[in-house]
Order: sequence, then C-alpha cells, then structure tokens
Amino acid sequence: MTMPNRRFKQLLYVVISAIALSPVALFTVGCAKQAKAPRQILVTMKKYEIQPAEIQIKQGETVEFHVSTADVQHGFDVPDLGIKESVQPKTPAVFTYTADRKGEFEIKCGILCGSGHDRMRAKLVVN
Repeated sequence: MTMPNRRFKQLLYVVISAIALSPVALFTVGCAKQAKAPRQILVTMKKYEIQPAEIQIKQGETVEFHVSTADVQHGFDVPDLGIKESVQPKTPAVFTYTADRKGEFEIKCGILCGSGHDRMRAKLVVN
C-alpha cells in the first residue's frame, strides 16, 4: 500500500468515526441536567404590612425574592439570616437566597416608614 493511500484510509476512518459518534455526543449534551431556575417569591411591602405574612421554603432550596413597595421606601430585613435589602418605590429589590438552616425567622421593615413601622412583620419558615 502506498503512503498516500494509507493516509487517505486513516483520514477516512477518522471522518467516519466522527460522523458515527456525533449523535452520541449531541444526545449526551442534550440530556445534561439543566440548572433549575430558582423559585420566585413575590413580596409587597406597604404601610404597615408585609404580604404574604408567611413565606415557606425548604432547607437547601434557592429562591429569588422580588420585593416591591406599594408606597414609600421600606427595608426587607431578616436579621437572623443576614438579609438586609432596601426597597425603593418603582424599583423592586431582587435577590437570591439559599436556605441553609431550618427555623422560623422574623421579617421586618428596616427603614422607618411612619407611625406603624414597628407593626411591619412577617415570617420566613424554612422546613
């Protein structure tokens, strides 16, 4: 067998192998586990309440909070978890949180917003 003929057969072998294995590669990529988007939790703050009054998430779950205000500036604070987000009118605070421990945690307004400010409370429950 001449040298050019041998190289041609080697090249042909490589091309045919690549074509034959490409569906396997595409299938493997297509079956790769896609990262699950975090669950969105919508929270509305207004004088003098936080809605929903109770938020439930699972330990280990990552959630994306969308906190808006219906009136003035507020603060979405969960002191025991180190969460402290400013919430401006017309600009929701958007942030993610991964629940690393179980428990019930107080949510409160962290920015003085009027005479009923101290009543602005809700609860984050991690199961």
